[in-house]
Amino acid sequence: MDYFNIILVLVVVALGFLAWSLYKQKQEVENEVVALDKEKQEAEGIGKGLAGYHEELQERKEQVKQKILQMLLEKEKLSNSEIALALKISSRTTVRYLDELEKQGEARQVGKTGKSVFYSK
Repeated sequence: MDYFNIILVLVVVALGFLAWSLYKQKQEVENEVVALDKEKQEAEGIGKGLAGYHEELQERKEQVKQKILQMLLEKEKLSNSEIALALKISSRTTVRYLDELEKQGEARQVGKTGKSVFYSK
């Protein structure tokens, strides 16, 4: 009878340990799910932030292009450097915007390369 009681106590202790172990695993999984949800929300926030940033850049770009068009209306001929200086943007950015305006039929480049190139409406 003593062996039966010892075995019974060992089985109860083993079952208790197993239940405790399963409970701890469940808590870890729940904590991981919460952490993953938090990361997912942060990633979505970053994505929205990037989308907003991209929209802001596009709006700024359109504003600058409108300013270029306004400058071309006010003055017959403008060089790339005049536009860049007036709008405080790089020469390369000015060329990209002017190329886009050319493709849209809003501006016209006169000359091929160098200092003789100017733009008009």
